[in-house]
Amino acid sequence: MWGICFNSKVICENQLHDKVVAFDLDTDNTTAILSQPEHVQGLKLPVMELKTLSELPEFIYGEQVRIVRHPENIGKITDIFWNFKYHCCYYYISVGGQQFHREFFAKELMKYQ
Repeated sequence: MWGICFNSKVICENQLHDKVVAFDLDTDNTTAILSQPEHVQGLKLPVMELKTLSELPEFIYGEQVRIVRHPENIGKITDIFWNFKYHCCYYYISVGGQQFHREFFAKELMKYQ
């Protein structure tokens, strides 16, 4: 499952506020166990601190992509956030190990093949 993290002490400490994360439900169905992004894998949060997404993100953490306007740039998804105004994900990428300092919407990226 995928969801958006909301404000809590654990979320703020792990820099997850408004970040899109992948998670599985624990057997009690009240605890989410994060699986992505990798740096918080295994972190447990109350399910009520997440808003479940109805659709999967178009790209996932670590996936290689090209920038549509500059297809020579091959990058890797480093962060996924939720845009509340447009109700969609936006992505941060690194190209050649350098982090781009702007966000990309899905239509600005394409899967690398």
